[in-house]
Amino acid sequence: MKNLKFTLAIALLLSLEIFAQHSGNANSETAKALSSGNYNSRNQYQNNQVNTIQTTTGNENEMYIQIKGIYNEKASSQRAVFSVLQIGKTAEETTKLMDERLENVIKQLTAFNAEIEIIIDMISFLPMYDYEIQKKIFNPKTYNEKPSGFELKKNLIIKYKKTNDLNTIMNVCAKQEIYDLAKVDYVTSNLDHIRDVLQTKAAEEYKQMLTNYSAIMNTDLFKKEKSLTEGYNTVYPMESYKNYTAYSQASINFAPESTVNNIRKNNTQFYDASLSKTHTFVVNADITEPTIQIFYDLIIKIKLKEDQLPKNTIIRNNRYYIITANGDVKPLNL
Repeated sequence: MKNLKFTLAIALLLSLEIFAQHSGNANSETAKALSSGNYNSRNQYQNNQVNTIQTTTGNENEMYIQIKGIYNEKASSQRAVFSVLQIGKTAEETTKLMDERLENVIKQLTAFNAEIEIIIDMISFLPMYDYEIQKKIFNPKTYNEKPSGFELKKNLIIKYKKTNDLNTIMNVCAKQEIYDLAKVDYVTSNLDHIRDVLQTKAAEEYKQMLTNYSAIMNTDLFKKEKSLTEGYNTVYPMESYKNYTAYSQASINFAPESTVNNIRKNNTQFYDASLSKTHTFVVNADITEPTIQIFYDLIIKIKLKEDQLPKNTIIRNNRYYIITANGDVKPLNL
């Protein structure tokens, strides 16, 4: 029996440890807290209180139905922008060295994949100056600017379709001492179709919700007067990266006279897409790579109480008065 309890305890600890590892280092504090289990000091289970997200609100006069959707779209192509700097003693030398580096990149990438498009964007071409000292007999030291070389800046724009091609692109650029990856743009030409899909999916969700609410409220909500508001938004992957500092701290009790030097933690970024828990539906929820996220909101206002008078009824509040010979004004009851 003791061996069975010991085996169960080891299995429980291993399962908790695996859970902590799967949460990632960005959530290490939370994972550390969860690894001890939801038990207080008296070994009593504490229930997690989760607040629900309201999708429908209303009163006796009207009700609101809110439908929120996400469409995760793989980029049809990506654009990597590299910043290239070249310095030379003369203008001819500077441009020649820059051209050689870029031509080598174009040649190797074209051989790797003929579908890759490469554009060179001119940024600046400026002379550089140093200072020289001129000594004169009757004057103090004088510092004069002297041309010392030239600085040429260009952007290398590379368009590709497969995400993994970026590794090869970076290796080819690195051989030409091009390391500065300024940004990566994600491009899709499918936005019109995506909006149609989101509208259709939201309409299906709305009809199902209206059918359920009609049964619950014992009234035909389909015949009620309605008004709606909708909206779109697009979030690209570069907008969804968050800063992250590696979490690692030794838990050792040092002697009072000891000197402790903490290692600088690594600062990086990770892709953090919007979660689906606050939305009614998600299209393409199982994509692994960073995606373009298109958001859609639909709010329907339903009027529950009808007006007392029939629709299109015209109400006139005309009043008639008579002026007597004496100048008095008296209403006429017609």
